[in-house]
Amino acid sequence: MTQLTKTNLKELSIFKLYEHYAALDKSIPLLDSESQELVKAELEQCLSLRSEKIDRLYYAWAHHEDAVERAKKEQELLATARKHHESQVAKIKGLVNWLRRAAPLDSSRIVGKDYEFVLSKKRELTVEISIPVEEWEEADINEFCLQQTVTTTKETVVTSMSGDVIERTTTPVTKTEIIPNADKLRSAYQEGQRIPQGVKIQQDYNIKRNRVVHAKRMDNLPSQYPEEFLPELEAAD
Repeated sequence: MTQLTKTNLKELSIFKLYEHYAALDKSIPLLDSESQELVKAELEQCLSLRSEKIDRLYYAWAHHEDAVERAKKEQELLATARKHHESQVAKIKGLVNWLRRAAPLDSSRIVGKDYEFVLSKKRELTVEISIPVEEWEEADINEFCLQQTVTTTKETVVTSMSGDVIERTTTPVTKTEIIPNADKLRSAYQEGQRIPQGVKIQQDYNIKRNRVVHAKRMDNLPSQYPEEFLPELEAAD
């Protein structure tokens, strides 16, 4: 025998191993010498198993911590990939728009072998700003910008558990920023006036993508159901 009790030590949780160890330790003074030796051996087993289980907690913690870091890096990679593809989509849309504006097209369609782009004018000219308005010349800011003030109100209510209002506070938060006046910029562009550096205004298009349906000559298509029509042809003869 290597232990005094019949307890399956390997099946005990860490908490149960602590309890079992404490109970065995307290029982030693009450046992004879032979039983004490068995208890000491069981205590050693209990301590060894408990230490192993505690180490497993560390390994599990470290494993999942590493998994979290890998997931964060993967998210960063996915975010980078998404930005790249979004950028490519924007560039392709820009190219299709440029073709519609610059190429000598006789229709609103740009047709390939299997796919086509159908374009329709956007109602308003597109305004693109590559230089922040804060960096514009003061005269341009005064002429082509607006001041936008947004006030949001934060209300904090403290109540008792029964719903009685104990305290209510309202805190307004105001944010003011300078924004470009897109309508003014469009008007200046259409009238041939000077617009600030870094502002690009152009006609863009809504783009619809279609699959090209290739029509086939009917006289070149064999009948799919010749047997169905043969009796009728024979009857007609």
